[in-house]
Parts: sequence; structure tokens; C-alpha cells
Amino acid sequence: MKTLKQRFTAVFTSVALSLAVAGAAATQGDSSPSSPPGVVYSNHTLRFRYRPVGGMRDETESRKAEIQSRAASLRTNKTLDLLLAMSSGKDDTAPEWHSLSIEAYPRKAFSHLDDVSAKARMTAWVAGIGGLLGTPRSAVLSGQSFAVYVVGERDGTLRKGAVIWTTIVRGKLLSFAFVSNSPKQLTILTGSMKTVRFF
Repeated sequence: MKTLKQRFTAVFTSVALSLAVAGAAATQGDSSPSSPPGVVYSNHTLRFRYRPVGGMRDETESRKAEIQSRAASLRTNKTLDLLLAMSSGKDDTAPEWHSLSIEAYPRKAFSHLDDVSAKARMTAWVAGIGGLLGTPRSAVLSGQSFAVYVVGERDGTLRKGAVIWTTIVRGKLLSFAFVSNSPKQLTILTGSMKTVRFF
């Protein structure tokens, strides 16, 4: 039987192959607002656009408030800059539950590390892991070089997998994190990276 990490690594491999074939071609396509197909997130500071999958709730503001509250209680200002947070719903134990987040942090904060190590540190922080993540895969999208990590964990009978893409742009470490209880949903989420455009 495949381990959880092997299972989600296999999922990522199939997505990576589809990205390689697609190249730089873009794809079309509760009370919180959901994202209809075609909604595009744009960040003019880091100069990129991204089209998330449809039907997800925008939780950016509530998640930012949680981060600020937690930072205040810990008396620290060292927090990731949450640019976008979305999920399929509040019940993260649901079989098809999935989420995405885009987060940034100053590259100079890890000035003692080379780019590869800085990306690994950023990814571990985004994933909430203190240890090493293993060897990443590499991918180039819209002219940007990404380190791509596959992370898996098991909590009782619940299996959760994540694929995190991290790059460096305009002095910032930038991570796209996709998490799901379903390999199928994780494939769909990760496939949305084909829509990322840096300008």
C-alpha cells in the first residue's frame, strides 16, 4: 500500500506532466462570497495574476484577522503576508474539502540563506512544519522558477495532502499553497497554477 506522501506525490506528478504539456497556456475557465469561474486575483505590487478554481469562499479578511490576533498574543510582528485565502467550506474534515492560500514574506529576512534554502524555509513555514521537507521538484511558470513540495499528513482516518509552490519575485518569497482531503481535488487545485501570469 502506498504511503500518504507517495499517494500525493503521484498526484503531483500527473499534474506536473499536464503543466509541462500545457506550457504557458492559460486555462478558462455559507454567507461568504464564492468565486465564480473567471474571477481573477491580481497583485500589482508583485505583478502577477492568478485565476482560482470556482466555487470557493473568499476567507482572506477573516484569516488575516486571525493571524493578527495570534501575532498579538505572541507579541510578534513576524508573520506571513496573507494575500489570498479561499476554501470550499468551514468543515475541513469533509471528504472533498479543499483550500488555497497565497502568502508572501521578505526575501531579505533569510539573507543568510541561498535561494534554494530560503524557498525551503518559506515552504516549511507555510506548511506549518518545523523540520525538513525533502527534495523539491522544480517548475518554471510564466518565466518564474518554482520549488514545488508535496506534503502529506494523517490525523486518525483523515488524510490530508498539500502541494506548495514557492518562488522569489520582486524581493519577496511567494508561495501558492493547495490543501485537500481528496487527491482529485488536489489535482484540480494544483492545475490552476497554469493560470498564473507574471507581468
